[in-house]
Amino acid sequence: MIFAMNRSLVLSTLVLVVVAICFGLLQFGYASTPHDLLEWTSKIALFISGAIVLLSIRPVLRVLHWATFANYWWFPWLDGEWRAEIRSNWPKVHRMYLAAKREVPMFDALATPLTEADELVTRATVTIESSLFDISIEIMPDGNNKVSRTRFVRPRWAKPDRPELSYVYEQLDNTALAPTDTRHHYGAGIVEFIAKSGELSGHYWTNRKAEAALSTAGTIVMRRVTRPGFFARLLRHKSA
Repeated sequence: MIFAMNRSLVLSTLVLVVVAICFGLLQFGYASTPHDLLEWTSKIALFISGAIVLLSIRPVLRVLHWATFANYWWFPWLDGEWRAEIRSNWPKVHRMYLAAKREVPMFDALATPLTEADELVTRATVTIESSLFDISIEIMPDGNNKVSRTRFVRPRWAKPDRPELSYVYEQLDNTALAPTDTRHHYGAGIVEFIAKSGELSGHYWTNRKAEAALSTAGTIVMRRVTRPGFFARLLRHKSA
């Protein structure tokens, strides 16, 4: 998650931390000369390393994120379960494939707009997990054994733009395959976090069966699954 911050801001923050530590050592008499500060170098490095290790623990990072209102100046906390609605242009690609085989009438893909009838809607469960240095996304479509896991995720928030995630993912399909499908493919996407609705929304594309020009693209919208709080679960348990 740290990569959501501007690099110069990260470096400035580290420098500020070191300067603050040095100032504290001088102010409280632990060091009186530059030589004394130099002797503290290993301790300062150990302190910074310890802080990084501590923040690498997700619950600790979550508490710090909440306590410092980081949702407003760093990056939104997106961890948890989401429900996704994925719309693919596959039906139109498939229609082109069948038209090329002369199994359906020919049509002009450029002149024919993409309609709702040409979209394949898939619903899926999405799990997002964040740490200090990375974010992972897992997508499991409903009703099959397909699973998509990210290989790379990059958060970015350049105000006044919305917070966004850019990602590359790998999908495995352990089910029986159609001739137009492939068991393993890669894809990429960009989604924006819309604070007003609490949604992640954007576009994706794949290299699925790209050698046959059957690769797909589409849109994805993710809505967070709201789980009942502790007291709501307690009341539900008592009433059961």
